[in-house]
Amino acid sequence: MADEVFLTRILIADDRELMTRCAQSSIAVRPHWEVCGEANDGEETVVKASQLQPDLIILDFKMPLGDGIRAASEILIAMPSVPIVMYTLYKTEELESAAKLVGVRAVVGKEDGLEIC
Repeated sequence: MADEVFLTRILIADDRELMTRCAQSSIAVRPHWEVCGEANDGEETVVKASQLQPDLIILDFKMPLGDGIRAASEILIAMPSVPIVMYTLYKTEELESAAKLVGVRAVVGKEDGLEIC
């Protein structure tokens, strides 16, 4: 059997269109990664995660209708193995601790990734 290539399907959740476009641009340069969906608020993120079953979720912390911690917590109850990376302007030690407590794999500051956009 030939080498199989698996796509990594990524859900992006951010209420700011500029940040969503930035994440999409970063993902587009990776040949085996694809954006399978987008969400603009916490509630929509939970619904789309359930519907789309992504391989990875990039999740903003501060969004309408439920912040990233709440959304991650709900998603990880139903899908405990999906990795979630929180991408936020509000990176603090306290946020990192709270995120890790609910199962978020990593917290990345948006300022650390802006140069790639």
